Amino acid sequence: MNTPLHISDDLLVKYMLEEAMPGERLLVQDWLTADEANRKYYEQFKLIWDESQTLAANITVNEEAAWEKFKNKIQSTGTEKKQIKTVRLPWIKQVQVAAAVLLFVVGVWWVYNATNKPSAIAMIDKQSFSNTVIDTLSDGSVVTLNKNTVLSYPASFKTKTRTVKLKGEAFFKVMPDKTKPFIVDAGNISITVVGTAFNVKNYDSTTQIIVENGIVQVSSGDQSVQLHKGEKLFIKHNGAAFEKSVVKDSLYNYYRTKQIICNNTPLPDVIATINQAYNTHIVLGDDALKQLRLSTTFTEESLETVINIIQQTFSLRVKQQGDSTVLHQQ
Repeated sequence: MNTPLHISDDLLVKYMLEEAMPGERLLVQDWLTADEANRKYYEQFKLIWDESQTLAANITVNEEAAWEKFKNKIQSTGTEKKQIKTVRLPWIKQVQVAAAVLLFVVGVWWVYNATNKPSAIAMIDKQSFSNTVIDTLSDGSVVTLNKNTVLSYPASFKTKTRTVKLKGEAFFKVMPDKTKPFIVDAGNISITVVGTAFNVKNYDSTTQIIVENGIVQVSSGDQSVQLHKGEKLFIKHNGAAFEKSVVKDSLYNYYRTKQIICNNTPLPDVIATINQAYNTHIVLGDDALKQLRLSTTFTEESLETVINIIQQTFSLRVKQQGDSTVLHQQ
């Protein structure tokens, strides 16, 4: 904004505050009527002043710095000025002017940023509580959440990646998209895919990833490994080395298939799956029982039926100790 010749900004402020001397007021009035550009300049100047007045209450600022900044903003290069001698405002008025101007500039800046910054991405938190939940994401990927699991994801994937956050256990069947990788953030572990099917079990001390189809890249700290179909990765959150192995059973699928399929499966693995599926606490009371293997299929039987089948298969004794069910040899 160019300040017209012969009038200072200070004088215009005094004029608006009705503090100008009679001769000064006459000078401003003559200046306003002399040129249409002068009138437009004054209207813009007054608009800024009027708007800033509503923001000036209860603010303390560096009045001199703010006033000089305001004058620099309102003046632009290219027009020389010949000003009458500047008459400084009383101190309290300077504070009011500076506070008003500063708040007005801040208000304009806030509105500009609020209207021009990218819209916040709406996030969805899906929690499964005591039942499994199946959810379809905006890209067509399907996620099955095991019990007591939380999955956080955007309502739509608008960034360069499709990133979700997982706490608990979930099976992902990811819609392929080579231009936008799918990333599972499991605490300090990142699982990246393009299109594949895999299971992630992420709890406080450990994370397990099993790949059912496709390829998965797993990273944590300075460790990184690629998993292919039929491979499993076990990660301890204490920084220990990754433990990669071959998947030998389908126990991980129990919450999707509603079946616990045992095919010469070590009894400790079967018991661990039963404990999770039924939210119970079965304990092997003798070390020798850890060497036993079981071949059978449990399809939504009651917990009592499951325990009876294991007891009869291996001729075990069952003892209840508090909240634990302990299995012993005869």
